[in-house]
Amino acid sequence: MKPNLGNITRLQKNAEKQKFASYIGKRLRSVREKTGLSQEQLSEKAGYYRTYVGHIENGNHSPSVHTMWRLAKVMKVDLGDLLKGL
Repeated sequence: MKPNLGNITRLQKNAEKQKFASYIGKRLRSVREKTGLSQEQLSEKAGYYRTYVGHIENGNHSPSVHTMWRLAKVMKVDLGDLLKGL
């Protein structure tokens, strides 16, 4: 059963998704930089292309929870740290 979120339009839903992707990207970049890893190092250790990590950080892609978990694991932080503040 879907939760009732009122009469949200497709445009509002897309804007919400973009805001979420942007937040996740900024948070990922911040944590990655604090850990001293480059995009290339993070992506290689997590098993992703560097460009994919770049797209996430730029808010162009909204990663799955599994992807976020893998990235967090490489950076040695809790997944919750990446989602903090949502």
